[in-house]
Amino acid sequence: EWVSASQDTFALMSGILSLVHPKQYAQGVQCMEKILGNSDLRQHAEQWACVFNAVSALANRETPFHRDGLGAFPWYDILLTVGRYTGGQLSLPALGIDLDYSPGTVVPLCGNILRHGVPHCEGERICLAYYMREAVHKWAGTGNAGWSGGPDAE
Repeated sequence: EWVSASQDTFALMSGILSLVHPKQYAQGVQCMEKILGNSDLRQHAEQWACVFNAVSALANRETPFHRDGLGAFPWYDILLTVGRYTGGQLSLPALGIDLDYSPGTVVPLCGNILRHGVPHCEGERICLAYYMREAVHKWAGTGNAGWSGGPDAE
């Protein structure tokens, strides 16, 4: 039910990925086509309007500094934060910056490389983290998208 209700958001996150890492986007499309071709997975995949093959929901959670570990280093994850809260901040210590993480903020980042964390904030906050699991792409045989050259890269 949640997946069906989230189709517009899933499509938007896929569209953002197509701009920041077109090759990863294309690899995600290939992977989803492979999943759709699998009769055991097709029923669920038909409702999944996203090139990311995983999404995690984190509710009202302070997230200690960490790197993500289930994707490939060159891949982008996309973080979307929603809710009614104040004082949201996304910290990237290696870059020496703290980003405003207000409701509705979308942040693409290489989560396997950049340590990131989110301190406590006041109110109700949900972060949706969209990412790709490398093991799924290995199963699908989609190869490696490599590093992003941006929307104009060939």
